[in-house]
Amino acid sequence: MSGWGRSRRCLFVFLLLVVMATVFFATFRTVDRRVLVGQVRGLGDGTGEAPGKRDALRFPAGTADSQSRQHAGPGTREIRRERTGAAGRKVTSQPRTLKHGCRDGNAARDVSDLSSRQRWNALRHIIVNDEYRFLYCYVPKVACTTWKRVISVLEGRFSDPEHIPMDMYKFHVQNWTYLSHYPAASVAYRLQHYYKFMFVRDPLARVVSAFRDKFERRLEAFSLKEAWTILERYRQGPLSLQNVSRPNVTFQEFVQYVVDTPHPSMNEHWRSYLGLCQPCAIHYDFVGHLDTLEDDAKTVLSAIGADDKVAFPARSAFYSHASSEAAVNHYLSQLSPDLFQKLVSKYETDYSIFGYKLPER
Repeated sequence: MSGWGRSRRCLFVFLLLVVMATVFFATFRTVDRRVLVGQVRGLGDGTGEAPGKRDALRFPAGTADSQSRQHAGPGTREIRRERTGAAGRKVTSQPRTLKHGCRDGNAARDVSDLSSRQRWNALRHIIVNDEYRFLYCYVPKVACTTWKRVISVLEGRFSDPEHIPMDMYKFHVQNWTYLSHYPAASVAYRLQHYYKFMFVRDPLARVVSAFRDKFERRLEAFSLKEAWTILERYRQGPLSLQNVSRPNVTFQEFVQYVVDTPHPSMNEHWRSYLGLCQPCAIHYDFVGHLDTLEDDAKTVLSAIGADDKVAFPARSAFYSHASSEAAVNHYLSQLSPDLFQKLVSKYETDYSIFGYKLPER
């Protein structure tokens, strides 16, 4: 081999070593910075690393052991069932009694009993706040927008939950921290030690609310897709140009679609509470109700020690429980007895778990 050939080969090896060293040190600095950020903010697992965007692994049933306690992060505070509110008063969390649905039904009793899909669907609906040590399972059409506003204030993103200076669609899809982002041990620790809450309402009232909001008042991208599917499946004859650009789905067609769709495939706006939050497997400390939203929200904020940080927004002055109930009855009266009964059966487990009385015609 000529001297020039050997020189070129040596130069190539030298450049390769330089590139490898650069990549190594850049990676080392990035990991070191992530560890530092995790330690400062108190997020992530015991290494201080921020939680990655990955599915949580299956973890065993029962309580978290002593090793899993490290996964709370060094900057978080211990939550007990008895907390001190802003005014120094003791606040005791009293979870709503979940009725016989969990005991008598076929629902999983522990997170480890859930299928991978069930676990993933539940964990990706649970918002995590490590500073105040709570888990909130958001349920669309049950004040979840208002709760996200409150949480965004607690996280320091905004100063007033009633004035969020951004488009609501972008607000909903922004980078929230979900329980599905954490590894298994961190999930287990938070499920055992964090304050867990969710909010519900009469299941059929929620179905009516979803229809009115997504198919009558506005048509978002996902609503259009769902509307076209409904019309293609249940509307006789070819679709008109108007139905393509502005689908006029009827409530009967929507309900037939809901009844025919398996729970795991449902859109989250009308998926069952069981499918969204798994209340029999995840033992929530508090289940609030839309009918008593303001009082229940105060209970939650006191329990997490945030009642001096943010006030839960009051309901609109135009809201009336009586008028809302009348609107629900108006829509349900449009259904045939057979279709109405099928809709009730679809959400029968939710009615049983949360103690709502089954509606009758």
